[in-house]
Parts: sequence; structure tokens; C-alpha cells
Amino acid sequence: MATANQNVLITGANGGIGLSLCKEFIARNYNVFGSVRPESRDDPSVTELRKTGATVIEFDVTDESTIAAAFAAWGDKPLDILINNAGAPTPPRLWHEVTAEALIDRFRVNAVGPFIVSKIFMPALDKSINPKIINMASNFGQIAKNEDGKYMAYKVSKTALNQVTKSLGMQMKMTDSKVIVVGIHPGWIPTRLTGMTGRDEMDVQIPKIIDTIRSIKDSDNGGFMDVEGKTMEF
Repeated sequence: MATANQNVLITGANGGIGLSLCKEFIARNYNVFGSVRPESRDDPSVTELRKTGATVIEFDVTDESTIAAAFAAWGDKPLDILINNAGAPTPPRLWHEVTAEALIDRFRVNAVGPFIVSKIFMPALDKSINPKIINMASNFGQIAKNEDGKYMAYKVSKTALNQVTKSLGMQMKMTDSKVIVVGIHPGWIPTRLTGMTGRDEMDVQIPKIIDTIRSIKDSDNGGFMDVEGKTMEF
């Protein structure tokens, strides 16, 4: 179980799920750090993030140099929970609308970004007593559950993220690392990324996500689960 004053870093923290996670973690007495892209610093959403009491840090998950600079500024603090939440949206919807650029963009943001952030911040995670990496996954990444083939670029990237979660978690086990890596499907919550559509309520899902994060154990390493901690197929 987590205790007060643990440090949490949430990427993509100035809207949707990220902002709501910041608010809930702060309400539970965590020290919250929320990342935003440098070009977004003057956006009203960043002002809203600051008002939560979170410490705002700047980096772009697709720009390794900005992540490295953010880590250099992090200092000697342990990082107890890293939540890779920043993501690219679901469109294009149909196959003939998908371009190479769309595939590459979704892959860089949704799969490569979480891995690079995790890799660069690993020394801070190693300083924690019970460090966790949470990748914000999606049921859209489940190959066996793909029934219509729509949103191909997004689905491909989320399937890749599942492999990142599995592979990194297994390597943490093999090296006797304390770090636990888990993918969590947050549900279908209305956000800007979903075009404000979805059947799940933010106020219901967010506390469940945090309760599940708090309950994650060593045997969950490399796993994929829903907000209630129930195992999902990759």
C-alpha cells in the first residue's frame, strides 16, 4: 500500500484522465508532478493543472532530449509511481484514411514515448522502496477482441504498448528489480481524445484506477488489467 508523500509523475497531465488523476492523487496526499508539452505552457489547461497543486514539468514524450532535461531537473528524489498517460487520439477511423505518418505518429506517442520516459526515469524509480510504472493501455490493443478493424493506427500503437509493458515487466523480474510494470485499461471515458464520447464516468473510474495502482503486487508485473485489477488478455 502507498503512503502519504510519495512522488507520482503523470504524463499528459493537463487534461482528461491525466488531470483527473492529478486531482485524486493530491486529494490522497501524494506529491504530484504533471508533465505538459513545452508548447502548451501558456494553454489554459496548464493553468488549471497548476491550480490543483501539482508541480508542472515540461517535456514532450516524442522528444528524448526534453525528457532527459526534465530528468536532470528532477534531482535526487525517488519516483514512486510513473503513470504514462500521454497519448495520441484514435482517428483516422477507416483504413483508406490511414497514412504512414498517422501510423508512425501514434506509435511514437503511444508506444515509444512510454518506454523512453520509463527508461530515462528508471534511476529515480530505483530509489523508491516500491516503484511502479503504469502504462495507460486500452482494450483497443487486444488483437483477439478486434471485431471491426477501425482506428487501425491507434490500435496498432496500443498493441505495441502492451508488448512494451509485458517485455519491460519481464526484464524487471529477470534482473530482480523492484520496479513493477503494469498496463491498465481505464475504460471508455469521455475526453478530448475520444471526441467526448464514452460510457464510463470519470468520477467513477479514476478512484478505481488509483485503488488498483495501490494494490498492485510483484506477481502482477508485466500484466494488463482493468480499473478493478481484473486480468485482461493482451
